[in-house]
Amino acid sequence: MLQSRRDFLKNVGKVAVAASVASVIPMSAMAEQAAAHPYTYAKLDPEKVADRAYARFSELGGCCVGVVAGVVDCLAEAVGAPYTDFPVKMFQNGAAGYGQNSLCGCLGGAAAVIGLVCESADSKACLKEVMDWYKTSTLPTYDRGSAPAIAQVVPGSPNCADSLLQFFTAAPEINYDMSHPDRINRCACLTADVARKTAEVLNAKFGV
Repeated sequence: MLQSRRDFLKNVGKVAVAASVASVIPMSAMAEQAAAHPYTYAKLDPEKVADRAYARFSELGGCCVGVVAGVVDCLAEAVGAPYTDFPVKMFQNGAAGYGQNSLCGCLGGAAAVIGLVCESADSKACLKEVMDWYKTSTLPTYDRGSAPAIAQVVPGSPNCADSLLQFFTAAPEINYDMSHPDRINRCACLTADVARKTAEVLNAKFGV
């Protein structure tokens, strides 16, 4: 009886060790595979990024996710992992100024991808450059899919509501209709513009 008890305890110990090893090894492997921040950056073709962002605006539903996907898709092709597994759909909630007509989702998307590949100080500087450009430039300049030509305006503000107000004022025939095809295409083109500018700023920052 005593021997059986010893055997039993030995077997329990073996099972415990095996379970411990089984739980530790996968975690170690995962830790080794986890990407460190900031993610690796590679030179991007700004026009390719713009085209991808324009397409992804419609595919994924909005400006924020369009900018993120435009950049991340191209980095996935250039770098591979971890971009190949990056959950871009988490940025779908940035459309229409995060549903509150607040910060333009395009800029929110730019902030996300810049923060993904830059340390804090560089991230802030790059984002400021994109935002200053957005506020003072005549946009959109990307013209795919626009027929007739889309009204171009200076947003004057990083906020979705202010940017759209400038656009609606310049295109009274749309009558503030958010579902109007020209309004939708305008925001898709603006998404392409911001994604392109983000790629240009990052290329310059990394000297590539």
